[in-house]
Amino acid sequence: MSSPPGSTRGRSGSQGGSPQRSPRPSSPAIETSGQVGVYAGGESGDSTLKKGSGGLSKFAIRDDINKRCDLPPEAYVRENQYKHQFAKRPAHNETGQAVTIELNQFRVVAISNPDIQQYDISIGDRPEKPIVYEKVWNSKALQDLLKNKFPAHEFLYDNRALAWSTAKTREERIMVDLDAEQGRRSKGTNIFRVTIRHATRIRLDSLRAYLQGKMAWDNSVLECMSFLDHVLRQGPSERFKLMKRVLVNNNSESEPLSNSVEAIKGIYSTIRLNQSIGQGGIGLGVNVDVSNQAFWKGQKFTELIRNHLMDTNSRSWGRIQVGNLAQVLRAVRDNAGNLHMSEAFKALRRLHKIRFEVTHRADGKVYSVKCFHFNAKLGNGGDATNVTFKKKMQDGTEKVYTVAQYYKEAYNQRLQHPELPLIETPRGAFFPIELCEVRRFNPYPFKLSPEQTSTMIKFAVKRPRERKVQIVNMITNLNWAGDKYLKHFGIKINPQMQKVTARLLPAPKIEFEKKKTVAPQLAGRWDLRGCRFIRGNREPLKSWAFVVLDGCVDKSTVENFAKVFANVYKGHGGNIMGPPVVYGYQPGARIGTVVHESYQSCRAHFKADPQIIFYIMSSKTTHVYEELKKHADCRYAFVSQMVQGAQVKKAQPQYCSNVAMKVNAKLGGQTCRIDGKGFYTKPTMVIGVDVSHASPGSASPSIAAMCVSMDKDTAVYNAAVQTNGWRTEILTPVNTESMLKPLVMKWKDQFQILPDHIIYFRDGVSEGQFSHVIEYELSEMRNVFMKLGAGIPNYKPKFTVIIAGKRHHIRFFPSGNQDGDRNSNPFPGTLVDREVTHPFHYDFYLCSHVAIQGTARPVHYNVIHDEIGYKPEDLQKMIYHQCYQYCRSTTPVSLHPAVYYAHLAGARARAHDPTRGNEGTGLMAKGGSTVASSQRNDENCPRLLVLGDPGQASSRSVANFNSSMWWV
Repeated sequence: MSSPPGSTRGRSGSQGGSPQRSPRPSSPAIETSGQVGVYAGGESGDSTLKKGSGGLSKFAIRDDINKRCDLPPEAYVRENQYKHQFAKRPAHNETGQAVTIELNQFRVVAISNPDIQQYDISIGDRPEKPIVYEKVWNSKALQDLLKNKFPAHEFLYDNRALAWSTAKTREERIMVDLDAEQGRRSKGTNIFRVTIRHATRIRLDSLRAYLQGKMAWDNSVLECMSFLDHVLRQGPSERFKLMKRVLVNNNSESEPLSNSVEAIKGIYSTIRLNQSIGQGGIGLGVNVDVSNQAFWKGQKFTELIRNHLMDTNSRSWGRIQVGNLAQVLRAVRDNAGNLHMSEAFKALRRLHKIRFEVTHRADGKVYSVKCFHFNAKLGNGGDATNVTFKKKMQDGTEKVYTVAQYYKEAYNQRLQHPELPLIETPRGAFFPIELCEVRRFNPYPFKLSPEQTSTMIKFAVKRPRERKVQIVNMITNLNWAGDKYLKHFGIKINPQMQKVTARLLPAPKIEFEKKKTVAPQLAGRWDLRGCRFIRGNREPLKSWAFVVLDGCVDKSTVENFAKVFANVYKGHGGNIMGPPVVYGYQPGARIGTVVHESYQSCRAHFKADPQIIFYIMSSKTTHVYEELKKHADCRYAFVSQMVQGAQVKKAQPQYCSNVAMKVNAKLGGQTCRIDGKGFYTKPTMVIGVDVSHASPGSASPSIAAMCVSMDKDTAVYNAAVQTNGWRTEILTPVNTESMLKPLVMKWKDQFQILPDHIIYFRDGVSEGQFSHVIEYELSEMRNVFMKLGAGIPNYKPKFTVIIAGKRHHIRFFPSGNQDGDRNSNPFPGTLVDREVTHPFHYDFYLCSHVAIQGTARPVHYNVIHDEIGYKPEDLQKMIYHQCYQYCRSTTPVSLHPAVYYAHLAGARARAHDPTRGNEGTGLMAKGGSTVASSQRNDENCPRLLVLGDPGQASSRSVANFNSSMWWV
């Protein structure tokens, strides 16, 4: 029998032995056969209550705390894992000029209570909804018990399974009746037995010992961090909405990004370990920063659907009104007469998991969307007029209702739009859309559109002075000095930004052909005029073409641009034998045909495989770009260069110079190198790896990219790319070997030896994955080298593994004008290896670039494994200086080029995904992926298309392509 409207199935936190809870009806929950829903996942993860001495297991705590707190890498190493000793800092860098900067990390200066009591909290039969825990804990009965028995003590509760206090008791028990608490007649079905049982004592001395390097990380240290994280958040969470590490409220600054999405400026706050012991601190700090996030707008659900459709496809649904929503959402029939979801209905899949309230009751209860109900058997897909359920009456009979009839009888609500689809919740309840209102602060989890991104950038980007003011205001709002929980537990935080002495590393001189050098110094940029690339294209350019798409420019304009480009490229050392051939295509031409015909025509014209073809585009259209690259790369293996029609018309030498840097790298040349004595003392290879993941909601697999240096300057790289499962960050063993082995063999053929030193830069991994990089990726890499070096006596290469991370909230604010640039950003080369770094791990922050806009974000480098043993000043200088060797820029880049190139190669390889473009609108929903989620594993993940179809590309073209920097 179907359950009554809005009821919950199964036990939900009732007292042991008491009847099953049966809340009053609210909306129909039915069970029908053959129904189809636009599913969008179940309820968000409710963690399970853990009992027993010591509270939660360390793994259960970690799964919760790591979303809110920065933990060191050893905190994530499970007991059955390989234990790796992460590299320790050998020394500080004392080279370069001393500069003073302020950091947005605030010192914890005192914790006066050395011991805290931790309690296990047991509530009934483990309620499924978080709100039940909160209501029970905040009930008058429970709070009166605690205040009467422990009047001088505060209790801190994590809203799930743990509590902390300075009070000590063995066990407390109480029954809480939520009906009675809310003034309702108690039915005995909403009563919860609460048990507060002493679990352990939080020994803050354990944390101090770890910070001083006197003991290893263990569960006692983790418990200290969990307590400190909760006490730091408790006060603000009573005034703000807590979203993991970010606090927002209705007073937070916001900006509409579209009709359905808004940006909100929140307060990012997290406690971190640091290196302040012995320098006035206790080894802890609070990182506070601005956090700009996208949210669905709070509004009536009907308005959200209308606005979402307008944002999704303004051409089709740009003028839609609430009154005709049902028309576009109504099911459609195919040629065979079968009923299907309309395109507009499919677009509703993005609204999964949105939290909402109902307007026909003022109880404030929050629901979430599982799907929008669809049943092909109902003729129109289903709505409030034809979805029915049975309700058991008081006399024992059953009555059949439609949803519309039930709301009229139970709530005197005559639906204005009964023809609209129904919302289905994870617990099986159905609600008419018009009676639902979307709560504010529903995270928008999808990739922003170009227009939304542009608006977000304008809203988020702030110069350092403005950002600093915002952070200072946020500290005022956090009100640490007046926080009763911090006071009670004796925790004091300095509200002033911490000043630290940074090192300004000297910029390198950049060498071009004939030993000509330029010295950027503090400017962080240089001019290419008068400079010839240190090595031009590998072979003279004689077989090349320009192809005009959509008739965006005429032939004479193209010929003029080609002439200007050729002169500029020759001036930089490019070797060009003759002019290109020009082809044109009108709008509507198929991209595959364009690439095929232009390739064959160019090949016939010059009687040689095309070396490069320029495609002139009218606009920056992603799918056209990817189609062009896919056919050029994967069918014929020739390098291509996209240029904008507007730039072709201008034919400016500076633009041509920028294009020439990219073309030269694609044709086997080298832009520049760092002047002076080389960094390496032994044959050295640099490897960069990045694994990129599809945007939220996409069914595309993850893409692994590996770049390996191919010259003694480590300025020229070759790359390999491949799919890496779905959202799998660590390289699979198969990929590690299949990608690395050919690149190492190519390196060996070029140098006639194997490298003695390998520096491995890894991008995109969090502290929780550091051990995996060593245990799996490094281990597989070592196997590849040892197999290839099996015939070399005593061959055992040394590795240094460095994680490069940009997903952090540490910012540098130069104290004086002399310590930063004109925008108050740090100068390129600003290094911080104190205060915000780990107490003893080998990490540092380096700002190597000039921020074009906003506040510069330094890169956080973690040396997690160091067999080579470079001096810190030498390693840091190498990383900084090589940022000037990035092949397509006249400024240093923010990230070491090895991982920067890997990121570019992975992004380009998206075009090589054979499933690309087959996803439709089924994002994060049933039917929304090309491979069913139950079938997704690394074994059946589709592989990328090969570079150069053996039946269409010559072997010489494939070899040249793979030896080029085709991804830049």
